[in-house]
Amino acid sequence: MQSVAFWRDQVGLILVRETPGFAFFDGGTVQLVLNVVPPNMLIATLTEIVFEVDDVMARYEALRDRGVPFEVEPRPVMEENGRRLVATHFRDSDGNLASITSWVTTPS
Repeated sequence: MQSVAFWRDQVGLILVRETPGFAFFDGGTVQLVLNVVPPNMLIATLTEIVFEVDDVMARYEALRDRGVPFEVEPRPVMEENGRRLVATHFRDSDGNLASITSWVTTPS
């Protein structure tokens, strides 16, 4: 799996263990598990991993500096109750979609 090195080396998640066909990462309050899907198995193409972070701009810059290939710069994607959700996304080495987001208080 090409994306093991991506999530470990570029995103900075801790690889907990790797077994044939599986890789387990410590994602803080969640665990990210990657697995190899046999070529004859139908897979969903609309899966997205979303990480909510404290400061999307700071995390974007840190990950970009580590070589994470973002497809867009952070931008507002919705507003709700005086807050704005700012998001950006990238794909790992195997083409899996992932986003980082954070809520920002809308100036009054």
